[in-house]
Amino acid sequence: MKDIGNYTLEQVQAALKHLDEAVSRLETVAAQVQTQLPLAKGAVVYEEKLADLSKQNSQLKESAGRVAGRLDVAIGRLAAALKD
Repeated sequence: MKDIGNYTLEQVQAALKHLDEAVSRLETVAAQVQTQLPLAKGAVVYEEKLADLSKQNSQLKESAGRVAGRLDVAIGRLAAALKD
């Protein structure tokens, strides 16, 4: 980085002007994004609901697997009893 003494006052003022313009553009974009934040917050809620529903689905699958196993055992017993 060059020593600040090498810059003229005009160059420093021009650089400050460019910085001010860049900050203004950033503030404009930030304001635009902020209007979209409620949508993003809604997406988080839906993601949480989806995760909860996925967990419930997994629990139901596990329960259905246990019930199916018990039914298979009962059917096996009935089939064995009918053969006798």
